[in-house]
Amino acid sequence: MSPKRVIWVACIAIVIYGIAAYWVLNNFDIPPIRGALWLFVIAAAVSQFGGTWFFGLLFRESVEEVGRNLTPWRAFTAALVGGGVARLIPAGGAVTPVAMAWTVRDDTDAAAGPALRAVLLNYAGLLIMAGAGVLLARPAGSAQVLGVGLTVLAPMVLVLGVVLMFGSGRLKSINKRLPKFISSRLENSVANHAPKLESQLYVWMRLALEALALWLVLTGFNIDLTATETMAVFGAAMLFGGLPGTPGGLGIAEFGMAVMLGAYGFPYEETVVPILVFRMISFWLPAATGFLAGGTTFLRSDEAKAVEASG
Repeated sequence: MSPKRVIWVACIAIVIYGIAAYWVLNNFDIPPIRGALWLFVIAAAVSQFGGTWFFGLLFRESVEEVGRNLTPWRAFTAALVGGGVARLIPAGGAVTPVAMAWTVRDDTDAAAGPALRAVLLNYAGLLIMAGAGVLLARPAGSAQVLGVGLTVLAPMVLVLGVVLMFGSGRLKSINKRLPKFISSRLENSVANHAPKLESQLYVWMRLALEALALWLVLTGFNIDLTATETMAVFGAAMLFGGLPGTPGGLGIAEFGMAVMLGAYGFPYEETVVPILVFRMISFWLPAATGFLAGGTTFLRSDEAKAVEASG
């Protein structure tokens, strides 16, 4: 997708979200964000960026496994850009590895495979988190039909996550079965190693910090979730948001989060505002910083310098 299309999609998403926010502001009793609530919101933003930092470290570890080097800051920049792309275009998660590899193309020529591995491990972790969370924290009795459906689905989601997590150590075998134009580009950079202790640390620190951001926002609005309920709500909502359709799952993730919170006994009248605040932190803040990081990366790239010199 070209930069112009990304900008158009982002502008359309902003308008749609602005209309939705305006409707909420005029139809719900919005508590003022002040005092202790501001502290919770700021802490959630810090936690969100902390999760991105660990995602960058996971990417860096994968780059090192194919014999290349990458500084933690460059890996963090790649994670910001990848996260921004994932939120700005439909099915952006599929483009995230390309965006991450593009960000560090002046640092290493073998980043596509490691970026793919980092994204796969992240999705595997989300599947495990959602499946385990639902199994450990059954929905409230008032949501019996939904609860039964989630309980039946949860083991399959959990198993799929485990298979994807530990099957990532055979990416080269999988790569041979991909279309030739894709496999040829990944062939020399696929990180073909199992996610051992270091990988697991980075994956779970990333997911734990982002789930903590959700818990902090909800707690600030006096919505008390247990750790396992937070796992289920966060994991399921992010998986909903990863479905193709809207940029970054815009609207889909919010709906999934409202459904999951409703399953745990919290009516949507109480959760709609906290969900919007959390999505400002988990969607719009990474999208903005990712766009800024991508623009800065381009301006510092060899291509931009060549254009400037020729002009």
